[in-house]
Amino acid sequence: MRKLLLILFLVSYVSNAQTIDYKPFDEFLKKHVSDKGVVDYDKVLKNMDQINLITSNFSKISPNKSWTENEIKTFGINVYNINVIKLLAENYPLKSITYIREPFQMNFISFDGEKISLDHIVNEILKPLKDPRVHFVLYNTAVSSPTLRNSAYSSEKLNDDLNVATNLYINDITKNNITAKRCSLSKIFEWNITDFMGKNNIISFINDYSRVTIDEDAKISFMEYNWSLNK
Repeated sequence: MRKLLLILFLVSYVSNAQTIDYKPFDEFLKKHVSDKGVVDYDKVLKNMDQINLITSNFSKISPNKSWTENEIKTFGINVYNINVIKLLAENYPLKSITYIREPFQMNFISFDGEKISLDHIVNEILKPLKDPRVHFVLYNTAVSSPTLRNSAYSSEKLNDDLNVATNLYINDITKNNITAKRCSLSKIFEWNITDFMGKNNIISFINDYSRVTIDEDAKISFMEYNWSLNK
């Protein structure tokens, strides 16, 4: 009986073990994304077979209980970014992803035997992990979007990479205008405001990364989000 249980455990472990190879996605990004995070969609259109293969391979994998939180985050971020590029490319040319009907609510991503949306990845996979820094590595093709890195994320370096991305976005004066007494912040903060509250408040979160220390009684407003295609 004990041998049978051991065999069943090993079979279960092997079946749950999934190796994720981010190298093809990494190579794709290096070929199609500039150092400034601009996607060459004309070039992407010539290599749709490559992007389709990457998304297809990702669709065969789903997080399970053996995964660490960093592994889940890394998977969610990479799957989100490759699929938003694919969606834009499939509808290119256009001036903004908002020209596509419900781009973030559309169920077009194959995942765990069903079709899910970009919003599903954010709300059901990433947000439950309670790490608001992920909002600054999710590319949505817009001018006001976080910069798309031209390399894939890995779970081993994710914590440092999230800190770097958050720091860059918060201190980008085209995304946030921060002074000690008055702050005009990206809509990302407004849309996800409860994610940034945590144990303290939104000012406390920003002060962990901002080059300017914000007063606790500073006035907060939110900028208009520029949805024009970043190109």
